[in-house]
Amino acid sequence: MRLKFEHSDDFRSNYLRVLDEDTGKEVGIIRLGGGGVDSSGGIDIWLFDGKYQTRVKRYDTAVGFVLGVEAVLNHRADPQFASKAA
Repeated sequence: MRLKFEHSDDFRSNYLRVLDEDTGKEVGIIRLGGGGVDSSGGIDIWLFDGKYQTRVKRYDTAVGFVLGVEAVLNHRADPQFASKAA
């Protein structure tokens, strides 16, 4: 699994789509802070139907969170680390 960010509408909105490069599927969104009802300016991340979600203040922290989720899921999928329960 390799996750990447993509603007959905030519940079007009404050949303980024998170895509799995291997499957081409959208696996989440990143909402960049701004005005509106919630004007905290935070960055909301919502991945895999909300299984992994957080709010951060900086873009580099958002990137780190997404890369961390990617690393954990790749680790869990690696047969070397599969459960050996009998």
